[in-house]
Amino acid sequence: MTGNFCSNCGASRDTASGTHSAIIETEEPDNTSSDASNNMEAIQPVEPRTANMDFVSSDVSEYPNVKLYFEYTDEYAEPITLHSITSGLTESISGGAEIERTIRKIQKLAGNEGLSIDIVADKSASMESDLPQMQSIMNDFVMSLDYTTGDRVEILSFDTYVMYMCTYTQDVGLLRNGIYSMVPDGDTALYDALVTGIMNAGSQAGARCVIGFTDGEDNRSVYTPQEVIRLALQREVPVYLIGTSWADSSTLEYICEQTGGCYWDVGSIYDIGEILETIYFDRKEMYCVEYESDPGADPFALRRINCSLGDEYYSGQVTGLDFQATPVIQQSTHVSRYEIICDNVSWTQANNACISRGGHLATITSQAEMDQLVRMCEGAGIKYCWIGGYTSIRNGSVFGHWITGEPFSFTAWYPGEPSRNDNDGTPEFYLMLWKVEDSWSWNDQREDVIGAFDYFKGNIGYICEYEN
Repeated sequence: MTGNFCSNCGASRDTASGTHSAIIETEEPDNTSSDASNNMEAIQPVEPRTANMDFVSSDVSEYPNVKLYFEYTDEYAEPITLHSITSGLTESISGGAEIERTIRKIQKLAGNEGLSIDIVADKSASMESDLPQMQSIMNDFVMSLDYTTGDRVEILSFDTYVMYMCTYTQDVGLLRNGIYSMVPDGDTALYDALVTGIMNAGSQAGARCVIGFTDGEDNRSVYTPQEVIRLALQREVPVYLIGTSWADSSTLEYICEQTGGCYWDVGSIYDIGEILETIYFDRKEMYCVEYESDPGADPFALRRINCSLGDEYYSGQVTGLDFQATPVIQQSTHVSRYEIICDNVSWTQANNACISRGGHLATITSQAEMDQLVRMCEGAGIKYCWIGGYTSIRNGSVFGHWITGEPFSFTAWYPGEPSRNDNDGTPEFYLMLWKVEDSWSWNDQREDVIGAFDYFKGNIGYICEYEN
């Protein structure tokens, strides 16, 4: 592989075989002895070697149980596997007394616990020749994950705008459909996409990370690198980035260093597959330490902990670690599959609201679903309703894409739609269910219609769909 390999991510791993073992060195016994009776010398116990124990993130979604995720590595930054684990943990809440806590469980993620991965992929116009290869690499990667232990993936793409190719799922078919729905177009809004990915990853329970790729410098984002870093630290989401020689490597490397991730500068798109394997392997080698906190305390209070972890070969500890967990989306069971909300909001605001509720903007994949959503709109007095889809252009033809990665086979377009542009030239690619001339159909709209047209006010809303 060409380019700069990130030294923090297991450089000696055999990525071709996908295997790895931490080498634990022990002292060989000396068979030469001055003891004439047995010609043996007593073997002295080996002093445990110091391990690097680095905090990554926390999770209080099952409070009072608190989960802490640590990287546990040797002097070569290689992951360590512990045996006959010994541990201890004390906690202070909001500056209170330091109290010893009961540790409930210690385990590696690999084979035991899932990882939430937000993949942020560049599909700007400059990716036209490389996009098919990147899609193939992403396809192989999502097919290789361990969904049986809870791995989940979201696919975001970016050009001038950020697009959901597939919301968080364990369904490989939906992920693949989302990947192959990407079409190169527009400029590069990397930082905006990273903010969206960090927000969504940071709202997932358990271990999580963002992995991004770009082939050029950001030239469209509203957000800045500092805002990306600030949000990632707040949400405890490490950011891993891969860039080509045209990317702003110094800025991307800085983002990764500050958020606990790694940056790779690659010479070829073909290198990405190996890097994705490396990132995934190292994330799954993390240890999760689960302990019981004070049930009467605020789950999101500032906490300070001291934690030690080791065995007969290695000993690691963190002291004076301050952390403050943030809320995650509670994947609770909803009374109904759909919920309609009347509100004067943009498509992005509507989609974010649905995600925060544990769902997504509704998709319509059959006439039965279309009829049900129309009845809901009629009952709520809504004439304009945001739904979870986009339009894109491939080979000069407009096509639709659902944010869930579901097949876009059923359609109900208004005559002459989708247009992709309004009469004033404003881009339109956010899907809306609307009632025109006493008939319901679909239209692609600009992202914020409220600021442009008064007649939407008081007549617009959105429908959230819940898979649970």
